[in-house]
Amino acid sequence: MANNKLTQQALNRILRGSHGHVWWRGKELATVQKIENKMTGDFEDVNVCGDPATYAVYNGWSGEGTLEYLKVDTEIAHEIVQAMLSGDFPECEIITLLENPSTGKRERCRIGMVTFTEANIANFEKKSIITESIPYKFSDFEFLEVITY
Repeated sequence: MANNKLTQQALNRILRGSHGHVWWRGKELATVQKIENKMTGDFEDVNVCGDPATYAVYNGWSGEGTLEYLKVDTEIAHEIVQAMLSGDFPECEIITLLENPSTGKRERCRIGMVTFTEANIANFEKKSIITESIPYKFSDFEFLEVITY
């Protein structure tokens, strides 16, 4: 029987979201519950006569994400609503930091050219903590720090 137990050193390397931080337009968001970002490749299928294979040609990428936080003010929603009403969207970037206090390692990302695509307005429910979930698109990304072992 194979020994599949993880060592304490391996367990210490597991990242946990409770050690994550998010800055929106330079201001740390203290009540973030979750942030999700993904890049999706845009590929076009190419088929050639006499070859049964289908090839993929890369055309670029698109980025999208969602920021979810406990609502304590209306600052973010107000800015998004004002941008949608005026059509003048401000430049926005999001910085994320995920730390591992056990190892001292950090992952830091910059998500740039962020455009929020929805605004939550006047949503609440009795006896419930109010959270806001705001989807967005982005067209610039870079790792500022990476974790390697």
